[in-house]
Amino acid sequence: MRRFFFDPEQRCGDIVTLSAQESKHLIRVLRLKEGTEVELLDGLGNVFSGVTVVGNKDVQVEITGVCPPSSGPSGNLCVWQAVLKGEKMDTVVQKCTELGVVAVYPYWAERCQGRLDQQMAAKKLSRWQRISLAACKQCFRREPMIIERPAPADELFAKRERVENGLSLLFWEEEKEVHLRDVKGIADAPAIDLMLGPEGGLSENEVGAAVNNGWQTVGLGERILRAETATLTAVSIVQYLSGRL
Repeated sequence: MRRFFFDPEQRCGDIVTLSAQESKHLIRVLRLKEGTEVELLDGLGNVFSGVTVVGNKDVQVEITGVCPPSSGPSGNLCVWQAVLKGEKMDTVVQKCTELGVVAVYPYWAERCQGRLDQQMAAKKLSRWQRISLAACKQCFRREPMIIERPAPADELFAKRERVENGLSLLFWEEEKEVHLRDVKGIADAPAIDLMLGPEGGLSENEVGAAVNNGWQTVGLGERILRAETATLTAVSIVQYLSGRL
């Protein structure tokens, strides 16, 4: 069954008006007819069943029921990702959404390629949010993943909320002594933060600053992985060990 997101403010009783973008996708791309059964997500974790009412330009859905809440474990994993070039960042956003990451915090590292001005950063953020929403529909995720606008790492450190007994793991290719498999308490941690660098890796100064802010360096083995591969590998392993995959 097809799924669509809607703004809770666009609900009046049991009638929901879809956004122009969602309406266009339903009518022109999927070519769904009036009376088609669909599911609606309000972005707050609620899922509703409904029947479409197709107009000339927009689509309304009459809610016919409420879907039962998810029985799976809630998420607690956040990813701090140095901004990657081109489609690599798109891939990270898409796959992190599918793998159940709660939030992605893009940050600028010394070796990031191609800095963005404020206008371009806003466009990138909008693109990543669209990619994440599409991934939510595909993987039947109830709540969109939080994605922040790219910012310098020190700005993110300043507003980061530390959780007691939480884990903050920085993946660094120069870490040869502590492997991810050696980290204790992943299954029981109330919150887990993963930090990963750009294509050229993090500098020693950046790693030192992160360690001073409470991050623990860990490795993923002898192979030097591509930046996007390292992120998806780390997320997959942690989600598996947490019982969420």
